[in-house]
Amino acid sequence: MPDADPSALPAPPAGSDNPAACGAGRPVPLHVRLLWLPEAMPGMLFGALDVLRAAAGVARLQRPDADRDLSWSVIGPSGRALALPALGLEPARRRRRAAADGNALVVIPGLLARNAPHLGEIVSGATQALRLLERHAQAGGWIAAGASGIAFAAELGLLDGARMGAPWTFQSWMAKRYPRCDFSASEPMSVHQRVFGCVAPALQTEFMLRVLGHLHDPDLAQTCSRMLLYQAERQQLTPELASQRWLSKTADSPVYRAMRWLQANVDAPYRLALVAQAAATSERTLLRHFRQVTGTTPLEYLHGLRVERAKTLLEVTLHGSQAVAEACGYSDAAAFRRLFQRETGMSMSSYRARFALRSQRRYWRVEDMPRTAGGT
Repeated sequence: MPDADPSALPAPPAGSDNPAACGAGRPVPLHVRLLWLPEAMPGMLFGALDVLRAAAGVARLQRPDADRDLSWSVIGPSGRALALPALGLEPARRRRRAAADGNALVVIPGLLARNAPHLGEIVSGATQALRLLERHAQAGGWIAAGASGIAFAAELGLLDGARMGAPWTFQSWMAKRYPRCDFSASEPMSVHQRVFGCVAPALQTEFMLRVLGHLHDPDLAQTCSRMLLYQAERQQLTPELASQRWLSKTADSPVYRAMRWLQANVDAPYRLALVAQAAATSERTLLRHFRQVTGTTPLEYLHGLRVERAKTLLEVTLHGSQAVAEACGYSDAAAFRRLFQRETGMSMSSYRARFALRSQRRYWRVEDMPRTAGGT
């Protein structure tokens, strides 16, 4: 099986908008709504969701400081977002206001129809979903229909004049029901105006990668295709590269080395020069990278570590504030008390009274004594 390249798949015909092509190499904001129907093939829906999650993860890896311009939600026929915690799905992500309807996509999964007449009953009976899709299309939105889900687009007349592929099991029936569309195309994936179609459920991953490449970010789709689709040459080459030590463990970043050093030296006096030396970089570079990654400075990060150590000591020991401060790298207990108050919003004594995990001294051992002289 050759390596798949989403960018090499057939492009929309002339006159059809291609937002990603207009982005001049920049990702185009895209909101994806995954349509959940009682008769839907759930595997196709979850396959699309897997692609979206993978793409978002790669985007965060490549551009950690960039805005999140790919969002999604699982919706019912009414258009309302659904939460599916029982299936391990995170809460539906809200649509960014910057994404106009023209940059929105509705994904229609295939339907579990017993036969062609049953498919017709499902589609014609899904009036709420049809109204949702009609409003979406009128607003200029895109549709990606998998397998028999393409019947929804045909029912709305969105495929009139098109030459599209259709699942072979329903091809004859669809040709009769929707005579204005030619369903004889042999390609596994096709596009007409703002409707993408795919004939087989097993191609859902590759189908979603193609759609993302056209509407959102071709480079991101290409990268994800190498992760999610079978890559014969890479499967053969990687073991050799690893055996020759070309592929080895990634070196720790300066920020990681700085954080590890601070964790191991919580009680030591803070000097930026020592932290930068441990991180094997300059002070200026460390400050810039540390803030980019963590949003704080090394000293602010160390303050957090020291306060957490103090919390632990206050919870499980009876050491006074001076001893706790010294254990956290402060010889001046008053200065540390001010830091603790600023970070937690309460004094050290108040914290201990509220969260201590051991009984007060006057109760030691008394709790283990029998309640009566008889020891019963």
